[in-house]
Amino acid sequence: MTFGLLWLRSHDKFLLKLTIVGILLLSIIHIYLSISVIDFNSKIFVFLHIITILILILVFLSILIKGIVPIAISCLGIVLLYGSIVIPSVATDSLGPFYYKASTGNLNIESINRGSHGFFLLGIAMIVFGIIIAYKPDVLYTRNRPVSAEDIWAKYPKWDERLQFSGTTTESLIRLPNLLSDTEKYLVWRYEFVLAIIYGTVYQVPINSYIPESSKILRESKSHRLIGFSKYGYFI
Repeated sequence: MTFGLLWLRSHDKFLLKLTIVGILLLSIIHIYLSISVIDFNSKIFVFLHIITILILILVFLSILIKGIVPIAISCLGIVLLYGSIVIPSVATDSLGPFYYKASTGNLNIESINRGSHGFFLLGIAMIVFGIIIAYKPDVLYTRNRPVSAEDIWAKYPKWDERLQFSGTTTESLIRLPNLLSDTEKYLVWRYEFVLAIIYGTVYQVPINSYIPESSKILRESKSHRLIGFSKYGYFI
């Protein structure tokens, strides 16, 4: 099981290419079955039916590890595509007038093909939508979309005195709270980290870290409050 998932993850781009080729083949099969009257018991239909199932399995595998949303959307598309391939041949035995729940009608080849075309186009749209969500969700993002908190802080490197002692050997290190006022020392426990300028670079500094004495704590321009990330998920 684990090996299979690892294989899918490492070959997802390859599966995506095969899926695109498979969708093109399904288009050809759908068009062929729409313009030809083929008995669903014939060998050619059985062959095309098997090819269709294999292609749809391939489509499902290309989405399998991409999350529940693309899987759900793609499964709807797979069902619609399967119906669009099978219905034109299977429904030929039901041609003619019909009676259903006090309603009468006449089923003909034209109406069957029109319905199968609708299923096929909707199925393709669902598959493409699922693939976009799975492989390229950025396409769906709106312009001027709010930036997430993770992206805001990601541009600042994390300070780790254990790894950066070599750059501070000529200057004494002090605990970050020693650069704060008495009021700030009382409130600093709320922070997971604060921003500090160390040798010209802005770092995310955990509140109990050691930093060079020349470091400067970043504050808001008007309120002079510390700039940092709260342990409880709020900006302070």
